[in-house]
Amino acid sequence: MLINELQVKKEIIDGLESMGFTELTPIQEQVIMPIIDGKDVIGQAQTGTGKTAAFAIPVLNNLDLEINKPQCLILCPTRELAVQVKKEIKNISAFMDVRSTAVYGGAPIIEQIRKIKKGSHIIVGTPGRTIDLINRNVIKFDAIKTIILDEADEMLKMGFREDIEIILENKQNDVQTLLFSATIPTNVISLKNKYQKDPVFLKTNTKDITSDNVDQSYYVVKHSNKIEALARIIDIYSPKLALVFCNTKKKVDEVADQMIEKGYNCDKIHGDIKQSSRMDVLNRFNNGLINVLVATDVAARGLDIKHVEAVINYDVPEKEDYYVHRIGRTGRAGEQGYSFTLTSSRELDRIQSIERYTKKMIDMKKIPSAEKVLEVKKEKIAKDIYNTIRNEDLSDMLSLSEMLYESDTDPKEIIAALLKMNYSLKMEGETADLNEKIVKKREKYSEKSFDKGHRTHDRGAKGNERNLPFDKDAATTDRYYIAVGKKDKVKPRDILGAVTGECGVSGEDIAKIDIYETFSFFNASVALRKTILSKMKNVKIKDRIVSAEITRKRK
Repeated sequence: MLINELQVKKEIIDGLESMGFTELTPIQEQVIMPIIDGKDVIGQAQTGTGKTAAFAIPVLNNLDLEINKPQCLILCPTRELAVQVKKEIKNISAFMDVRSTAVYGGAPIIEQIRKIKKGSHIIVGTPGRTIDLINRNVIKFDAIKTIILDEADEMLKMGFREDIEIILENKQNDVQTLLFSATIPTNVISLKNKYQKDPVFLKTNTKDITSDNVDQSYYVVKHSNKIEALARIIDIYSPKLALVFCNTKKKVDEVADQMIEKGYNCDKIHGDIKQSSRMDVLNRFNNGLINVLVATDVAARGLDIKHVEAVINYDVPEKEDYYVHRIGRTGRAGEQGYSFTLTSSRELDRIQSIERYTKKMIDMKKIPSAEKVLEVKKEKIAKDIYNTIRNEDLSDMLSLSEMLYESDTDPKEIIAALLKMNYSLKMEGETADLNEKIVKKREKYSEKSFDKGHRTHDRGAKGNERNLPFDKDAATTDRYYIAVGKKDKVKPRDILGAVTGECGVSGEDIAKIDIYETFSFFNASVALRKTILSKMKNVKIKDRIVSAEITRKRK
């Protein structure tokens, strides 16, 4: 549904359009009208699906602006999320005379009290500070008609159940109660049963659990090689903003300190860092003053970051939904995002659990070699120099350039000296292969078999198969994986045409093309291995840029 088709106040449409919104996300399309109609709702939605606007739009539409009292109370698990929700409400209501206040610990309570008493229609707060203001008789429930629990599952995980129940016990019987949660565990169900009346249960489709705009991959490395592996990934992909996740505050400190020592523009946030310092770090990250931010899951909830290009899981997340929350920070608003997970061979079962949960394959990749990293760095330096020549005014340096050029020194040596003064091409730390050998064979799953939990590739399950004349013994053939499949509307002839066209080989040299939902396989003679691996790199098949990779032999 398009934004301008919404049956809400015109000022809200104007606010959404000024933010660049054109159409509703699935969760917004489902929940807005039931909330406007006054129904209790339990909405299941992941990070990045637009759930804040999903409840903000109907709440703003139902406000009585003649009443200068709190009419909506929104509870959030963290200070950062409370600030972000309040900011989103402010943006949507830019053409309305709506006042909202964010309340949370770590900030002066006197200022928050002053804003509420001055007149706030919407209160967004963390449970602890909200209870404090209720006890001070600052937040009153006489005009509140909607209470929202944002990320209810996360608040319960953080031990806020008692606080939530204290707050909900204050509400009037006719108050609308909305629960938004990424997962619906039993403790969320118990809240629903106790505090909601005939709620409408709405959720996004399972296929939407992770964005198709996020290219997901993982690397198998030993723990001792993780820092070097992280550095190489950042060097190779050069993301403008990279968010690195660790499972503990201690690990965040260790990783951030080591990356800073390596010379990366890095900082950190976690629960033990003062609120003012955390907000300062976020501002510097948003403005590009730092480009690598190391964080815990809790501290990263609700981060107001618009253009994260890469999410890197330094630690495999402890729970599958944490993985979804993490990678939901990238690939937003139609932009391409990347997620990388560093795992050990002993943790591969957790990768498979994530695949089953998200119903999507995660590609295994190799940590690039030190030589490859140096090559990429050199290419980047050369590109920066050419861009400076094309786009910058060099007149103030030309006289010095001429003086150096007229000297007896070889111009190549002059350039090399300038590069050495301004760039470092020295590889710090380990230069050997960082990839851990996998002892245990990893099972792979096709999208259709995730729920069944059985192997398909290794059993030779049939996809959209094409058996061609060339069908030699498996010992003389290689099996190739390529990340394009049925959902891309690819046919065997597309893959055959790409391989023969790019590699200059005959169609009789290619056999057994199997097409699955998001990936495909084909066989080729071992004699063609070097040609295929060199020519089938970053080729275009059905508008997707893909590369062929050799798989392990099937039994």
